[in-house]
Amino acid sequence: MPVISPSAFAPPPITRAITRGATRAAPANDAPANDATAPVSTSLREKVRRLERAHSIQRAGKAAVPLGLPAIDALLPEGGLLTGALHEVEAGPSPSGRVAAHDGAALGFAAHLMGRFAARTPGTLLWCRRPSGVFDAPPYAPSLAAWFDPARLLVVTARRDEDVFWAMEEGLRCPGIAAVLGETRAADATSGRRLSLAAEKSGVPALLLRPQPAPPQSVCVTRWRIASAPSRSTPGLHDIGAARWRLDLRRNRFGVPSAADIPSWLVEWNDETRCLAMVSETLHGSSGALFEERLFEERMVG
Repeated sequence: MPVISPSAFAPPPITRAITRGATRAAPANDAPANDATAPVSTSLREKVRRLERAHSIQRAGKAAVPLGLPAIDALLPEGGLLTGALHEVEAGPSPSGRVAAHDGAALGFAAHLMGRFAARTPGTLLWCRRPSGVFDAPPYAPSLAAWFDPARLLVVTARRDEDVFWAMEEGLRCPGIAAVLGETRAADATSGRRLSLAAEKSGVPALLLRPQPAPPQSVCVTRWRIASAPSRSTPGLHDIGAARWRLDLRRNRFGVPSAADIPSWLVEWNDETRCLAMVSETLHGSSGALFEERLFEERMVG
């Protein structure tokens, strides 16, 4: 396997020539090979990115689980989420710009990902979490049944964020685990790196679910920001339509580059098919969107 591993600590090479007993150093304009300030060509960056992508896919067993949304799967490596990797899901702001503590869009999307992994691999789904307060409640099994069998779920409750990371890492090393999810507000670079390495070694996917925006993990393969979106009401009625989410793909480490800096999609959950469907932005027009956003805020306040 080709490896590019420049040493940043190697001293710059010096060309010495013995001429009449004198030692001559290389000219000053000869840039060292490992000069960190030297510009890196685009072709070299692309080559390194492809090597990293190939290495990650090889470590993950070349397995990827599609989301079932062709527009999104086309951007992901191997047409889906890599199983032996760390993925991050965080809650995003509502149309008002606030992140509601009771907004379950990020949790619903994380449960959807767990369901996609569970459909591919048999075994236990490990859910590690730290209660956020007095009114905190564990995942509700009847609601999770829309995505996977709650009988396969094992919930671990910890008092400290360090214990959440430890339980996740141990779960990734255990046989019979289909996927591991950790619900925490903390951001620990060392723990994130350990989770990423454990996921690569075992081939088991790991998810970090954050109910509030937090400093991102640089080792995650994908990072998603999920926010609730106004549902489409029946014309003439003030009813509540199907749940809609705004998906922002904020990091796609080994995927296909997108035309947009942060690709964003509007999706809708179908209770009958139990799948996500893409919502056309043209149908979600500006005038209708403003009315739906105002109605959405009224529902959230009420």
